Amino acid sequence: MNAAVSDGIAALENILDYKFKSLQLISTAIFHPSLGKANKISIRNFEHLEFLGDRVLGLAISSILYKKFPQDSEGSLAIRMATLAGTDFIINLCKKKKIIDCFSIPKDFFISKDRNSSAIADMMEAVLGSIFLDSNFETTSAVVAKLWGKSITQLEHKKKDFKTQLQEIMQSARKELPIYGLIEMIGKPHDPTFKIEVKAAGLATTGIGNSKKSAEYDAAEKMLKKLKEQLVQN
Repeated sequence: MNAAVSDGIAALENILDYKFKSLQLISTAIFHPSLGKANKISIRNFEHLEFLGDRVLGLAISSILYKKFPQDSEGSLAIRMATLAGTDFIINLCKKKKIIDCFSIPKDFFISKDRNSSAIADMMEAVLGSIFLDSNFETTSAVVAKLWGKSITQLEHKKKDFKTQLQEIMQSARKELPIYGLIEMIGKPHDPTFKIEVKAAGLATTGIGNSKKSAEYDAAEKMLKKLKEQLVQN
């Protein structure tokens, strides 16, 4: 284990208030596979941690929301969930909590105020996957609750996202639900740009984003604008 990874683990443990028993697990999570000459095993291990962490995060957030908002409808909980477990939220969390400084990432990672590599969210999910394997679900859920903090309740009055708005409009009009499809993925593997098309009410719009979800939201927002324009014209 090199000094950078060792220092990253120490800093991350302070932020998470969690001491790792398996340094191998967490070092795999915070060392991006595109660095150096990563072999197929290390890449697979990272992807497995990310896959597991994504599911653990979803269950942890769902469990917290279920307990905090017992009167909310399933749809309302789903909206909260989509935001709190979304790529953009996780990236901003990593920047705010300085977790991103603990990661060993390629020098050409494109990280700016307006755009961030979705791989940052992947690495955070890998971290959560490593905590789960290193301990248990209860411990991982406690880490999530501490990191997400007040954001979980402060999202109460956020308006519905564009995908949800579009879907509800189609349902109320008794039309077929929007269909999303990937048109193209460009850029480097660790910093991709997605182009997504959405079809609804005989119309089509294209969205772009650094994750499939953000591209879908962009496409849905454009579709909502197009539907409003059509309504005005008619």
